[in-house]
Order: sequence, then structure tokens, then C-alpha cells
Amino acid sequence: MERFRIGKVFITCTNPQEADEQISKAAVAKTGGYICVSNLRMVMYAGEHEDYARLMDRSFMNLPDGTPLTWLGHLWGRKNVAVTNGPGVFHRLLSTGDTGLKHYLLGDTQEVVDTIIEKYSKEHGTSFAGGSTLPFADVDDFDYEGIASEVKESGANIIWTAMRAPKQDEFNARLSKYLPNVVMVGVGRAFRISIGEVTMASTWAQKAGIGGFFIRKKGILPTLLWYLKASIHLVGYSIQIIWRRFTGHNSNE
Repeated sequence: MERFRIGKVFITCTNPQEADEQISKAAVAKTGGYICVSNLRMVMYAGEHEDYARLMDRSFMNLPDGTPLTWLGHLWGRKNVAVTNGPGVFHRLLSTGDTGLKHYLLGDTQEVVDTIIEKYSKEHGTSFAGGSTLPFADVDDFDYEGIASEVKESGANIIWTAMRAPKQDEFNARLSKYLPNVVMVGVGRAFRISIGEVTMASTWAQKAGIGGFFIRKKGILPTLLWYLKASIHLVGYSIQIIWRRFTGHNSNE
């Protein structure tokens, strides 16, 4: 798949419709692989953490989650790039009914998992292979072999993981070694958004690239400081892209 460079990482050139199709095909065909839902915060994080940058480079897809990433994609001339966030992908693929997808939910509380299964099974005829919670643990301490054994037994071909990035991506990358034929997607708050317990930022805020301002819980000053840092990085990435295009590089280099 085509991709475009931002700093040290590459984001997949995609949009919601194309991403849904690619993920579904990979799951049904048992191609496997993990998918990172990547926003500006994670691109910045990858610039400071080589291990995570390598993890993103090995992923099946890095979805452009957030308007700033689409701006940078368009700056590369990739006009087909559109915001493709975790909650959206999660809801759409669970709402498509009988498509050959067999979903498995990992994370959050058992109550939330059960509520999602009941809601989508009843409203959309979604096929669930199962779902379970995960212990509160460091990414090094999970029983990956045991989790993989349960997923294999369930017959699932796609796993949805509810954690905060980068932990969910590190978890999926490790679990994928035991489940090479299963697609894994880290979707953060999507579980609770799907059942109405958490709301997303308004559409205008998302389009303005400041959706995170309304959902961050670290206080106004820390949030403003983070956005200042993010803005500086965004300008820096933009200058890099303009320079690379001027010197003859393409977006996939």
C-alpha cells in the first residue's frame, strides 16, 4: 500500500472506505498483521523512541487518525488521504453484519465487552468469536501465549484492543507473533464510545485539528503546552515535506 513520510515514520495513504476494505480483506484472507491508529502524538512519540518507530514500520497499516496527519498527506500531494480514526473503523466494521469477520474484543471491563457484544449482535447481526478483559500489567508481563491460545480456539480473525497508545500497539505487535493469521487493531477509547459512555470531540474541533484539546484530562495549562509543542512539530514536519519534494524525493522514501 502507498504511504507518506512524516518525520521518522510512514502513514498509510488511505481513507475510511479504503481502510475498511483492506482490513476486512486481510482478516477474511487470514493475512494477519497489526494496525496502528496513528495520530500526531504517536508520530512525535516515534520520533523520540526508535523501538516504536520500528514497530510502526513493521505494521500492516498506520491509519491517519487526526486532521493534522491528513494535512501533511495532502502536502505530499496525497489527496485521497482522509481522517481514519479508531472509533470510526471499529463501529463501521462491527456494523456491517455478515461479512466473514469474526470479532474478538480484548480489554476494558467485562461489562463493557458484554454490552458491545449484545448491542452489535442485536442491532447488526455481528459475528463475535469472543471477548475478554486484560489484567492491568506492563506490556512485558502479559501471558501472550495464553491469550493467543484462547483466540485461536475461538476462531476469531480480527482482534480489537482497547488500550492507550503506544501500549496497545506494543501489545498487538507482540501478540501477532503468536497469531500470524489474525488482524489486530488498537482502538483506544472506541469500546466506550461505541456504547455511548464516552463522547468524541465535536466535528468542528476535529476538522480544526484540536479535537484532543476537549478530551485531554491533564488540565488547561499542560494541554496548552502540549499543543504548543505539537504545533512546533507540525510546522517542522511541513518544512521537511516541502524540502523533500523540492529535492526530488517522493512520499514513500
